[in-house]
Parts: sequence; C-alpha cells; structure tokens
Amino acid sequence: MDYFLFLNHPKGKGVYKVSKEREEMLREHFSRVDVLETEVITRGVKYKALVDYSAFSNLANFDCFKCQDPCCADNPTVYEKITRDFVLENIESYNKKTKNIDILLESGYEVEDIIKSIKEDRCMVPNEAVEAEISLCTCSFKPNNASVLCSLHSICLEKNMSAKEIVEKKPLVCSLWPIDIISEEDKSLLYITVPDDFTTGFTIEDYYDTPCINKELAQSSSFRRKNPMGFIEDKYVPIILAYGETLKYSLGEKFYNDVKEMLVEKKLIFVEELIIKEKQIFKK
Repeated sequence: MDYFLFLNHPKGKGVYKVSKEREEMLREHFSRVDVLETEVITRGVKYKALVDYSAFSNLANFDCFKCQDPCCADNPTVYEKITRDFVLENIESYNKKTKNIDILLESGYEVEDIIKSIKEDRCMVPNEAVEAEISLCTCSFKPNNASVLCSLHSICLEKNMSAKEIVEKKPLVCSLWPIDIISEEDKSLLYITVPDDFTTGFTIEDYYDTPCINKELAQSSSFRRKNPMGFIEDKYVPIILAYGETLKYSLGEKFYNDVKEMLVEKKLIFVEELIIKEKQIFKK
C-alpha cells in the first residue's frame, strides 16, 4: 500500500510506502468502522474509494495565520507544470515572499539558471540548494517570526482567485493536509480518513502533534505557552465544514456530497450548520 498523496514525493518510496505493520492496522480499522463507498475524481482521474466518513465530523480549525508549527517543513511533491507556470507568471510576488530568487542570485546562480530550475528541477530550485541555502518547502514563506505560510496560496488570495483555482495551482497534498489517503499499490481502491485517536497508528501525520485537528492539545497549557493566540476554541468546526470547498474541488463533488449527506443522515452534523456555512461562503 502507498500514501497516495505522497506518491510524487522527491524522496520516493522512503516516504510513500506504507509499512506492513501499518497496513495491517489500516485494514483492521476499515473492517470495523462504518465506511462509505464512493468515487474520487482528482487531477482528472477517477478512483474507487472507501471513506471513514465519521472522521469528517471531527473538529478542526485550519487557521494557518495563527499557527507556529512548520507544517511546510519539506517539499511534499515534485511540482506539476501548472504550479511551475503559476510561479513564473507571478515571479516577483513569489520572490518577495520566499526570497528564493534573491538567495540563488547571492549563491552565484544566473537568472537563466534560476528560470530553468523553476521549469525543470523537482523542487523548483537546484537540487543542491534544497534544505541547504533554501530551507523548509521551497514554496513556504514566513510573514513574521512565527508563522510559516504557503506563497502559492497567498498569491492566489491576493489575486482574488476562487477555491477551485487555488486547488488547481497548489499541490494536491498541500490542499488536503492533514487528510490521509492510502491506496492499494495498483490504485484500484483508495482508503480515506483523518488522523485521530483511532487512526493515528497508520496515518502519515500524527494526530497528537497536530493542534488544528486536536482541540484538546490546542487547549493544553503547554501548547498555550508556545502559542497563546492560536486556535481559538469556538472556531473549531467539523472538517466537512472547515474544508468543504477544498474537498469538493480536490476530490470531486460526488465525494463531497456523499460524505456530507451521510454525516447528516447519521446526525453527526446538522443541516443548520451547513446552511450557516453556505451563507458565509456566499457572503464572502
């Protein structure tokens, strides 16, 4: 089995391969929880999927602007052409945020080499500069001495782009983090869940260290000492509401609607919550 969202990780199988132990835990989990069978359409390809749908009623607060955890700690994928073209189209803004162009110029690279690197190199900077001259993800930037944000997402917001356009420009794994998708090796079936108390043994992300999906952690004294202003308690909402449009445009409308309808049917979320959320989106 493979961690589907990391199949194009620059470090290859060392990252995306699921260990036998974790595979056994995953299969056992999906055999005993209620699942929804649906289809996923992502990047134009259709997949059959089993969804641990109740996980999408878990509470989350994806307020990256108040987070101090460096989630963008490495380059999670070999970048797609659409992302590379977007960077080149917005290269001044990209450089203003990330300083990547300036750093490479100071390191002795010529402009032509830098442009070629954005077009061709796995991480859009020369391989020898990754985690050396340029640390963290090459698309990350720090607007202050605490937060680490995504320059791609930030540029999209500045250009008033839609949620659909943002999902298209960013790597899929970045849009969907920390949702986990694990696939059979032949990609005949996807298993979709969210890290929590029950799944963290086999998911690629650790629920216990992820405050945006762990409200208890975010309320702890040790966390508040490090991050006193982040993750306001009443801003936690079910993931299907927090990530609704992202899920719709990343995994397809059928996936989003099937999960949403099942959560309502099982009374894990309420219609009133959806109406309020839709009104807020429409107003925005």
